[in-house]
Amino acid sequence: MARTTITIPFTQEQTTADQTARRILAIDGYHEIDYNGEKVWKKGTGLMTAMHYIKLEFQDNQLAISGWIQVGIGSVGGKERDLSGFTGAIPKQSVRSTMNKILAAIS
Repeated sequence: MARTTITIPFTQEQTTADQTARRILAIDGYHEIDYNGEKVWKKGTGLMTAMHYIKLEFQDNQLAISGWIQVGIGSVGGKERDLSGFTGAIPKQSVRSTMNKILAAIS
């Protein structure tokens, strides 16, 4: 899996941190889906631009936020791409921006 993951500690209650992250994701146009057995947040269909994905994992007062894009349409979208490199620079920047909003709100 090609994902960019950032782990941060948080001092809020986990429920509060989760609600904060979910609110930011919803405002930014993401919706929760099942992705190969994982609960992740997705934005886009891949028709005009890459699909955006963010996964939240809470454990031991730490939050791991993973972000990646996938180029293609629907379930035939190709492989995951982390948020480094030039390919898909604009969608990658969008995913990174949402991740940074969550980080700022929770840390």
